[in-house]
Amino acid sequence: MPRRIAPNSSLLGRVRAWFGLAQPDLALYLGVSQPLLHTTETGQRGLSHPVSVALGPLLHQLPPPEVVAAAPDPEAPLPPATPAPDAADLDFRRRACLHRAARLLREAEGLASRARVAARWAEALPALLPPEPGAALPDTPAGQALAAALAQAADPDDPTRAQDHARWLRGWLRHRARPLSVEEVTRYHRLRAQAAGLQAEAAALAVALPPTGLEM
Repeated sequence: MPRRIAPNSSLLGRVRAWFGLAQPDLALYLGVSQPLLHTTETGQRGLSHPVSVALGPLLHQLPPPEVVAAAPDPEAPLPPATPAPDAADLDFRRRACLHRAARLLREAEGLASRARVAARWAEALPALLPPEPGAALPDTPAGQALAAALAQAADPDDPTRAQDHARWLRGWLRHRARPLSVEEVTRYHRLRAQAAGLQAEAAALAVALPPTGLEM
């Protein structure tokens, strides 16, 4: 099997790379069959005189080989003759990105707010949590305030009411102090990342808007 040569290693390959032509396209331009062009480009046969003549005008437009072989620059501007983009379409997309990013950030902030409040409850929990049955309250101002609050729940006609209230209060307080779940924390970071991507897209679209664009 003949050795395959990279397209840019021949004149035909350079022409195709520079002008963005597939082999069938270049074969059609040169007036030869694709199999013939393929064997010529891979070095299995030399350039015939008619192919060389037909190829000449394209070869005169080629830059040096190192320019053809260079990797494309993603930051390179479009050619000068390229028409201006549709400013209304770009601006609509820019605004849509900012709107959606704001919505995602509000949702993320809701999760963050819940986490902060839960952390405050967790910090206060030792002073607020009623002791288990049989345990004494700490002799501190917070413990005394909690004892007074529990005493208000006492009912002479229902000796278990205070204990029931304390049990309910323990569950209620622990629920308030519960941190975000793993799924909620993951969603928080995903929301922030998605919002950042949309904000970056909106910023890039603002740069792409023509001078007479609609950005405000």
